[in-house]
Amino acid sequence: MAALRVAERMDADAVASVVTVLRDHPYDKIKKRIGRRFEEGKQDVIISKPGGYELVRIPGGVFLMGSPKSEVDWYDDEGPQHQVSVPEFHMGRYPVTNEDYGRFLARNKKMREPANWGDRQFNQPRQPVVGVNWDDAQKYAKWAGLVLPTEAQWEYACRDGTTTRYYTGDSEADLDRAGWYKENSKGKLHPVGEKEPNAFGLYDMHGNVMEWVEDDCDENYEGAPKDGSAWIDKPRDAQRVLRGGSWISDAGKCRTANRIGFTPGYRNLFSGFQLALLLKIAGEKESRKREEHDSEAGVG
Repeated sequence: MAALRVAERMDADAVASVVTVLRDHPYDKIKKRIGRRFEEGKQDVIISKPGGYELVRIPGGVFLMGSPKSEVDWYDDEGPQHQVSVPEFHMGRYPVTNEDYGRFLARNKKMREPANWGDRQFNQPRQPVVGVNWDDAQKYAKWAGLVLPTEAQWEYACRDGTTTRYYTGDSEADLDRAGWYKENSKGKLHPVGEKEPNAFGLYDMHGNVMEWVEDDCDENYEGAPKDGSAWIDKPRDAQRVLRGGSWISDAGKCRTANRIGFTPGYRNLFSGFQLALLLKIAGEKESRKREEHDSEAGVG
C-alpha cells in the first residue's frame, strides 16, 4: 500500500495505466484505493491556470445545513438547521498544498511567506499550506482565478448527501478513516490525499488542516442565506469562518457541522484553505478555451 502511494506521487500516469489490473488486486485496501482512482478518472475535473490546482464538479442540490441538538459535541452556533439550495460549482479536490502555494510565491515576489515556511515539519510539497491568513488565501484565489468557497458550499461538498457527524459515519473510528486529527496524527501535519475521500472525490475535509471560507462568523444561523451564497455582514464582521478541524483538533472539532471564527489576519500552523470555481466562471473559461481553439484552427 505504501509503495502504491509512492508510485502515485512519482508517476501518476503510470499507475493510471494499470488501473484495470489493480482493481482486481487480492489486497482489499489496494482494490478500494484503485476503485476510487477509477471513479475520479470519470469525474468532471478542471485544472486552474495559473497554478495547476485541481477541482472537481459538485452537482447542485438541496441539503440541511447545520446539526441537530442531539448530535454529539453539538454547539449552538451550528443551528438552527436550515434548508439550503446550492447551485452547481467546482471544489478543490485537496486543500491548497505547499507545492501549489510555492508556484504562487514564485510569481508574486512581494507576498509574505507563510509562517514556518522554512520548517521541514510544515513545508513538504504535498502537505497543505499552513501559516496563511484569510487575506493570503484571498490573494492566492484571485491569482488562480478562483474563490474561497462559501460556508454553505463547503458543508454541502463535505456532506455529499450524508447527515452523519463525518461523511464516513458517526463514530471516531469513522473519522479515523477520513482524516488526521489529534488522536491519530502523531502530532504532525500530513500530506493530502492519504485518507478516504467522500463520494464527490474530495479529500481532507475532516482534520489535517482547518479551511478558511468566505463568510463572516455570525453566532448562529438565524437569518442565514438559503441560496448557498456567502453570509457577509455590512460592515464586515471582525471574524471569518474556518471549517473542518485540524491535525491538533479533537474528534468533535472535526465534525462536518463544526465551525470556528478567527480574525482575517490570523496565521497559525493548523489553518489553510481549499478553493472553488463557480459554474458561471467555469462556463466562461470553457467558452474562451473553445474560442481560442477555433481561432487557432481557423474556424469561424
